[in-house]
Amino acid sequence: MLWAEHVAKDTARNRDDIAEEVKRHFSNAEFVELTAVCGLFGQSNRFQDSMRLPIEERHEVDKIRASVRADPARLKAYLGGILQHWPREFPKASAVKPAARAGALPAGDARGCRVPLLDASTAGADGARFIIAADAMLGATTNAVRMWAHTPHVAKMFLPFYFAFERDGAGSSLPAPLRLMILLKTHHMHRANYMIAHHTALGRAAGLSETQLAALSRSDAATSAEFAPHERAAIAWAAQVAPNFAKRDEVAFNELKKYFNDAEAVEITALCAVSSNADLIYNALRVPVEPAAEVAALYSAVAADPARLKRYLEQVVTDWPREFPKIDVGPL
Repeated sequence: MLWAEHVAKDTARNRDDIAEEVKRHFSNAEFVELTAVCGLFGQSNRFQDSMRLPIEERHEVDKIRASVRADPARLKAYLGGILQHWPREFPKASAVKPAARAGALPAGDARGCRVPLLDASTAGADGARFIIAADAMLGATTNAVRMWAHTPHVAKMFLPFYFAFERDGAGSSLPAPLRLMILLKTHHMHRANYMIAHHTALGRAAGLSETQLAALSRSDAATSAEFAPHERAAIAWAAQVAPNFAKRDEVAFNELKKYFNDAEAVEITALCAVSSNADLIYNALRVPVEPAAEVAALYSAVAADPARLKRYLEQVVTDWPREFPKIDVGPL
């Protein structure tokens, strides 16, 4: 619980004492999953609080909490439904002119990852399948993927979810430059160098200038002349969602709604929440940044190929386990 508190506060990266105590009782896979659960609820809290989602009627809540156990067959059927109704066309990718000059990328945490970074030869069978599928979709095996391979059944669902938000052409209705401004402002609020490095490279591919990239790192980004009024409104909102202050900020939300419709406001808020999830996890586990050349090669273009995403999901269904890990709930 103490680890969860520090992951939620984004102070876990500096708490070696608590990390070591947790690792005395849990395996590396369990440690990754514990941290991921904290990140996921950080995401949910930011999104639901920021959008002020009302609580359902009691009888509807009771249906949801009837059992703590999920039915993997339902999850598989859900993925099958997505594949069955795969769109013929996705929103068109933004017409962007990549930045002419590529500067340096931020360095990562030099203290080293808190869990071993796996590859297809050191991960278990399910972890290896996840790494291979992720590599085919992303074009490389990132350190984040190697960390996630400790808990592949969770990771294989998180990765396409994040991919669809991050890249152009996989479903987002927001222009790529705006989306990268939102992502980077969120990452800077968390001082999340792993994702700052990755999305700085993707931001350059989306056409962000070096002066814009520098401005996003500053506290006055939302008033910078480097950005148009609608971009400043989105940046200001991201700066409130990241620390989960947005639920109390009527001014920032009203400014956002001057420029964006309901669907866009939901996507902007979700983008901030999802990227906060990654930041909390990668900060806590100190995932190291790959060499700059490898990061840059990942983001030579901002557009995604939806066919890669579809093949990834098809592979997940094809490799569906006969059995999932059994949970030892201990004495009741």
